[in-house]
Amino acid sequence: MSQLRLHQDIAGYQFEGPYLSLRRIPKNPGLYAIISYDGKQYYLLDVGYAKNIRRACQVNPRKECWEEHKQGSIHYAFLENDDLDEDAYRLIASAIRKRFKKIPCGATA
Repeated sequence: MSQLRLHQDIAGYQFEGPYLSLRRIPKNPGLYAIISYDGKQYYLLDVGYAKNIRRACQVNPRKECWEEHKQGSIHYAFLENDDLDEDAYRLIASAIRKRFKKIPCGATA
């Protein structure tokens, strides 16, 4: 059976997801996006770089903020690309934060 992959455009960057569980979230370096979904609309709660995307979604000091600001359920999306290094990922996260000025969780860069 073919597995469908979901894609979410965030500020012009193609993230995979959003997924309700962490099962499809890789343990590789990349960006994570924490997204809230109220059944009608998606809301970006946080975006950041991690050396292990899944772990950053499981154990994150900003989880309390995610819970506080969620509207509905929390979903996870990620962006990973072998051609990008940590600096490139951080630049993308910064560009996303500049585009969406009201991301409630995480430091602004």
